[in-house]
Amino acid sequence: MGLLSDHRVVVTGVGDIGGVVAATIAEHGADVEVWDRDQDALDALGMASRCVDVTDADAVAAAVNDCFSTDTLTGLVTSAGVLSMAPVVDLDPVDWRRVIDVNLTGTFLCCQAGARRMLSEEPPAVGRSIVTFSSIGGLRGEPDIAHYSASKFGVIGFTQSLARELGPSGIRVNSVCPGAVDSRMNTEIIEVYATDEGVDPGEVEQTIVDSTPLGRLSTPDDVAGTVVYLLSDLAKFVTSEAIAITGGLVF
Repeated sequence: MGLLSDHRVVVTGVGDIGGVVAATIAEHGADVEVWDRDQDALDALGMASRCVDVTDADAVAAAVNDCFSTDTLTGLVTSAGVLSMAPVVDLDPVDWRRVIDVNLTGTFLCCQAGARRMLSEEPPAVGRSIVTFSSIGGLRGEPDIAHYSASKFGVIGFTQSLARELGPSGIRVNSVCPGAVDSRMNTEIIEVYATDEGVDPGEVEQTIVDSTPLGRLSTPDDVAGTVVYLLSDLAKFVTSEAIAITGGLVF
């Protein structure tokens, strides 16, 4: 019996982190379905999946109703997210809206549909939990990612409000805040900062590592372990938290 046996969980986003999170949840015994708008990425993951655009309210609601017409939803993990980089003075409003739409509005739409489903089930399932994805960028703003930080700060505020609304029904809602994860997105960030500073990307990465007490970048596995904990009964009295997964990174 795994930590998540008898759990039914939806994970949004199959990027470097989301794919590992979904696989790790399944390894702990949960029945997992992954949502993404990239069908090729879903096919490559090789798990139960559904092509869903998290910014489309009708598509999200339909996916929840179809997926759980006869099954119980016990867990939701909203890891779908995007990032672009530009100073505020150069930021295209199109990029602003895209980042806010996916990271914040997409989180809202998935949580709204998931919460409605959880609240409607009789008898209520035990151990219901929602895990949203913020970021170290949702704890402190940094140059060139104001729109990303705005979306991730918003996710934390939304998570805390939702936790207060759903707590009386026994549904927990928490947010994870990954730091510098060894991923494609982090590589892109490092390359932009390296170009701006006129240095090698390896120097930027080493600066991050040197500022991290645990002495390395975090990995998708580090994030996945925390998500499993928050979905499981080990965290049965944990809600409304924004948990930094940074290795103690000083930023």
